[in-house]
Amino acid sequence: MNTLQNDLKKTGKIYRELFLKASSAIDAKLYALKKNSLCNNCKKDCQIKFDELDLFEKLPKECGFRFWQEAAKNLLENEISKDILEKINQINAKRAVSACSMCASCCNLASSEFSYEELREKAKNGDKFASEFVSIFVPYSSVEEAAGIFPEYVELIKKQFPEDKNISFYHCPKVGADNLCTDYENRPQICRDFPSNPLVVFPPKCAFRKWKDEVEITALLLHAMVEIVGFYKDKLNDAML
Repeated sequence: MNTLQNDLKKTGKIYRELFLKASSAIDAKLYALKKNSLCNNCKKDCQIKFDELDLFEKLPKECGFRFWQEAAKNLLENEISKDILEKINQINAKRAVSACSMCASCCNLASSEFSYEELREKAKNGDKFASEFVSIFVPYSSVEEAAGIFPEYVELIKKQFPEDKNISFYHCPKVGADNLCTDYENRPQICRDFPSNPLVVFPPKCAFRKWKDEVEITALLLHAMVEIVGFYKDKLNDAML
């Protein structure tokens, strides 16, 4: 197994561990609220047992135990979500002080799980990112053509996303021979914001890899927390209908 495969396998293992850690920590906070939820004897024949009560159980609207669900929803939507946002802002602040080395890798080789036709269709349907992407990037004629320019990066992406068999590769035709943009003042927002996510695949020569290395673990943890919070909120909303 080569170094790249080892790195990808290691990242996946770390994410699973962080996901379980985040899930346990959030569960502990949610279930700590349970003791404040008291039965109001709304139904004398109710068979709900406090010790066995599940957070996502459908309860009568007048049930006093719904206080726990309300408190849990508030915790997820406010305290935990606010903490996630603060940490995301800290990651973005570190990115803001990083400097581009103008290697032009991001301009000469962008990738997407969508074909050019699919992206154009998304753009027609109002997808802002797709609209900006197709306004500047054009597809390589084949994966082989892209690999002929950046073989290491193409291999990196293919190994990062082995389940996506139809990854498309693109390039910007406005890159000059000096690796500088020939229409810099009019570049779209996706170019101005790159890279906005430390969890995407970075070109080997990209100067932002140092930023990625510094914040990747935190970003993985936040990604796990966002997934967990979203899942729990959906289940609570269903239970409280």
